[in-house]
Amino acid sequence: MYDEYYKRHGADRNDVLANPEVLFQSFAVDRANIAALRSIELNRSTARVLDVGCGSASSLIQFVKLGFDPANLSGIDSDPARIEIARRTIPLAGFQVADAGHLPFDSGAFDLVFESTMLGTLDSQSLLESIAKEMIRVARRGGFLMLADWRYSREGSGVKTAITPELISRVFGVGTTTELVTRVRGALAPPLGRRLSRAAPSLYFLVQALFPFAAAQVTTVLRKT
Repeated sequence: MYDEYYKRHGADRNDVLANPEVLFQSFAVDRANIAALRSIELNRSTARVLDVGCGSASSLIQFVKLGFDPANLSGIDSDPARIEIARRTIPLAGFQVADAGHLPFDSGAFDLVFESTMLGTLDSQSLLESIAKEMIRVARRGGFLMLADWRYSREGSGVKTAITPELISRVFGVGTTTELVTRVRGALAPPLGRRLSRAAPSLYFLVQALFPFAAAQVTTVLRKT
């Protein structure tokens, strides 16, 4: 999927240094994740965090910047090349090639289980459901699940499944296995957000505040009950 995406859009599609279109999109995602983390109580010195579909560790870097101990961070991905980059990026963290539908960890092993724009790339409901079950399983009771994903799908974008509140409620058992803690609006729909980021960045967060439906990416936090 990534090879096809970057072949279509160019290698600098999501490069914040090379492409001004993505700068405020990236800021908006980071801002939403930080606001979501503020809503929960985690000891950053001891909290065990797992990134499911970690890629090259671009999301886990933010946790390091926020003061989480790198030795308590873990990530899995199905792509060995991206895992090798992740290992070089955060040497103290634990990375391994693994299947998100069969996580190689004990039940209740993590205080926070995180995914960023991974679930939306799936076009199999059964696989999505199995990954959700595994994410819940490896979170400790009273621990948290954090989903930073797109609530709209769009042809050619790489988002095959819209991660809507309704879908989250169903596959993550909100009201039975988990409870909703917060939802925070993040990046705008790419056609709009990228244009604003390039041409009128000072208006980006004003548009996000005035037109909440335009925020296509949302960070959702659940607590395992």
